[in-house]
Amino acid sequence: METSVEKNEKQGIIYRTVCQNPGCGHAFDLRITPKNAGLLGGTMPCPRCHRRGGMIKPIGKIRDKTFAAKLVFRAMGVNYNGGAGADEGDLVSEIGASSY
Repeated sequence: METSVEKNEKQGIIYRTVCQNPGCGHAFDLRITPKNAGLLGGTMPCPRCHRRGGMIKPIGKIRDKTFAAKLVFRAMGVNYNGGAGADEGDLVSEIGASSY
């Protein structure tokens, strides 16, 4: 006889996840249920290398209720303010300051 706890454990979907932290590459299964669905929109640490700030990025479907995913991290030492380069931002601020 199955109890309700056993039924709840079988619910949800599985993300077969691989950590993208250089040098780690740990593969793990992440079971997503209604209780922990916030993991898909937030950040989490890798269970092996413990680097914080990883986001789950789905890659594709493997089979029914099983998806492939990557645990990706922001690159360290990269400036995300402007995209074209830091020099252009400095030129714009200098032009704006001299016109006053």
